[in-house]
Order: sequence, then structure tokens, then C-alpha cells
Amino acid sequence: MTIEVKEKGTRQFYKEVVNIMTQYRQLLYRPEDKLKDNFTRYIVLTAAMVLLFAMNVYGGITGSFNATKILVAVFSAVAAAATLMVLFRMMKTVNGFLADDRPSVVTLDENGVGIEKTGSQAVRLAWDNVAFVRTFAESTTFFSKDLSGIVLSVMNTYRKEIQDYIKDNGIDVKVIR
Repeated sequence: MTIEVKEKGTRQFYKEVVNIMTQYRQLLYRPEDKLKDNFTRYIVLTAAMVLLFAMNVYGGITGSFNATKILVAVFSAVAAAATLMVLFRMMKTVNGFLADDRPSVVTLDENGVGIEKTGSQAVRLAWDNVAFVRTFAESTTFFSKDLSGIVLSVMNTYRKEIQDYIKDNGIDVKVIR
């Protein structure tokens, strides 16, 4: 079965795909776990580190600096910078997906599942390397068994077709709804 995906995914779809990618290992070992919003997590964590930094600097200015305040200020500044970089990288990935106007082709056959963007190399997973297929709010995603981190996500517009293909062809893959 071949599905030609001509429409571009929404920002929500791509944010979900990035959240899936960042939580791949957790979901691989516990497929039923709820998908968390890492964007919000990193925003809150960055804000907390900036606040901790500001409190220590302000406390040092109004009082006196000591080794503990300096150490906490440096740690919180480094932690804030690190979480901010991860957050920006996640946003850049979403924006990169949104900027890509090329249509893609999803292929499900007796050998496995693959996604190919026009003009680029196809990414394929053999059925024996698919740990499970899970439906999220915006996407239906194939997870690889190995720790390669390969996830193939398709918009939920095509969910029924994918599930019907797996069922009708007796593919031995767990489908989580």
C-alpha cells in the first residue's frame, strides 16, 4: 500500500513528533506512557534556573557574596543556558519540518514500512524491527525495536488506512491506540 502525503503537517503535528523523538527511549520501554510536552517542561525549567540565578545575584548585591551563592549562581546560569539551547534546538527542528514543502510517500508492504521525501533517501523499518505502532493525538507512529531512535510518524488522517493494512495483512505488530 502506498500513501502519498501531499499536504504539510501542522505545527502541532511536528511538535508532537519532536516530543516523541525526545521521549523515544521512555516510550520504547513503556509504550502505554502518556506523551509529555517537553516544550513546556523546558520553558518552565529554564525560567526556574533564570529565577534562581537572579535571586542569587540580587542576594549577593544586597548582602554579600559567599562561595555557596557564587556556586549556585554559576550552576543555575549554566543549567539555564543548557535548557534554553535544547528548547531552541527543538523549536528549530519543528520549524525545519514546517519549511519542508516536499511531498512524502509512505509505503507499507510485506517487508515493512517506509517514508520517502521527494529527492531524498527513504527511511525504512522492517516489520521484525517495528516494536509497536502507536496512535497519538496528531500522529500514528512506528517505533523501531533497536535503540536507533527511528520513529516514522504519519498524520492521523491516514490512521485508519494504516491500521486496516496491518490487520488485513496479518502483520504481527502491536497497535496501541
